[in-house]
Amino acid sequence: MAELDRILGEAQETHKQMQAAAKSSHERAVRDIVRLRTRFATLVAEMMGAIRGDVRLQASPDLAREFEAKFFEMRQALAQHQTNWRSTNIDEDPAGYRQSVDQLGRKQDEFYAWAHGTLARL
Repeated sequence: MAELDRILGEAQETHKQMQAAAKSSHERAVRDIVRLRTRFATLVAEMMGAIRGDVRLQASPDLAREFEAKFFEMRQALAQHQTNWRSTNIDEDPAGYRQSVDQLGRKQDEFYAWAHGTLARL
């Protein structure tokens, strides 16, 4: 398995864990979310390098640009979500946070489905 595939898988799993934590009413849910955000940020940084270094994408420059564009779009949505929802904001408006998580989750799910499907065809 290529490095990009591994990182995509880990990022997707971390994303699922964040979604589960966001839906949890457990008292440690906010701490879990913050911890998972940190892990996810590391994976996103690793993914940027893996996208550029992936030999399959290097062989298809148009697809590499599309991959980077879709990844950037997903990252922008994530950054906006995280800017809007600091840990104190989550406590103040849990319903609004869950709605934002759901919207972001759909965008991330779309990216992962597209990325996995695209890489599987190469």
